[in-house]
Amino acid sequence: MEEAAPPTPQKTSPGKIVAYVGCGCLGLVALIFAGVAILFFGVLGIIKKSDTYTDTLALVQSHPEAIEALGQPIEVGFWMTGNVSIENGEGESSLSVPVSGPKGSGTFVVEADKASGAANWNYTTRELRIDGDDAGVIQLGP
Repeated sequence: MEEAAPPTPQKTSPGKIVAYVGCGCLGLVALIFAGVAILFFGVLGIIKKSDTYTDTLALVQSHPEAIEALGQPIEVGFWMTGNVSIENGEGESSLSVPVSGPKGSGTFVVEADKASGAANWNYTTRELRIDGDDAGVIQLGP
C-alpha cells in the first residue's frame, strides 16, 4: 500500500490579500452606510408620527386656500427638516416640510411648544409658504 503524500500548502498570492482587504473595507463601508440609513429613516418615521406633523399635514390637505394654491391631492415631499422633542411632559417642535400638488409646491412650517401636563400643543407658527411667490404665505391657523 502506498501512503498518500500530505497536501502541499498553497501559497497566498498578493492579489488574494488585496481582494480580502478590499472586500473587508467595502463591507465595513456598506455596514456604516446601512447604519446611517436606518438611523435617518428611523428619525423621519418618529417625526412623521408626531402630533404636530400629522395635525398640520391634515390641516394643509383640507385648507381651502392651500387647495386653491397647490391643487389636490397635496402630497408630502421627501426632504423635511426640523425636530420634535418631548421630555418630562414638556415639548418643542419646529418643522419645515415640503408639499406639492398639481398646481404648485410649497413648504409648511410649524413651531409649537407643549407645557408640562398639557394635553395639546401651543402653536406659535403654522403656515404654508408657496414656492416662487414672495407674498405667498397662507396662515393655517392656531
